Amino acid sequence: MFRSRYRPSPALVVACIALLVALTGTGVAAVSQLVPRNSVGTAQLKSNAVVSAKVKNGSLLRTDFRAGQIPAGPAGPAGPAGPAGAAGPKGDKGDPGTSATALWAVVTSTGGNSRSSGTNSVAKLAGEDGRYEVVFNRDVTGCAYVASIGKATANATTPGEIAVAPRQGNVNAAFVHTYDSTGTSLASDFYLAVFCPTS
Repeated sequence: MFRSRYRPSPALVVACIALLVALTGTGVAAVSQLVPRNSVGTAQLKSNAVVSAKVKNGSLLRTDFRAGQIPAGPAGPAGPAGPAGAAGPKGDKGDPGTSATALWAVVTSTGGNSRSSGTNSVAKLAGEDGRYEVVFNRDVTGCAYVASIGKATANATTPGEIAVAPRQGNVNAAFVHTYDSTGTSLASDFYLAVFCPTS
């Protein structure tokens, strides 16, 4: 039986090759359009798409987490003590924290010095009941005075009033006046304290 053998013409072969090349290029172009490089972003990710298995261990930083999500670690050991600071400026005489020198005297009604500290002399003014002069070992014109009526001996009291002021003519002295409730001079034991700012 006679069989005829078919041979494609050269034009058909060229046409088939051209079709194959065209189809291959279109497929590559289509894939390129579907998945371009660096095209996957937030919009392409579904919710909860990134799970622990998809994250490389140790690849995230503290800044990648919201504040409060990473608990604080235990407190570290105390650091070494720092150097001592410089001394502050010295306060002036008006500072409430400035130290003061205390001078005092316990004086009897007759002008005797029962006991004292920083006191040079004590005297009852001549012819003057209830008027005394207490002389200290320093200038007391810029100091504070505190005085009270009281017996020079223990467990004894006496009624009366007292006033104290700087002594005119002597910057080291204080003038003390003791009197009764009517203002009449009355000789009495008294306590006197003088507080002077430390220079």
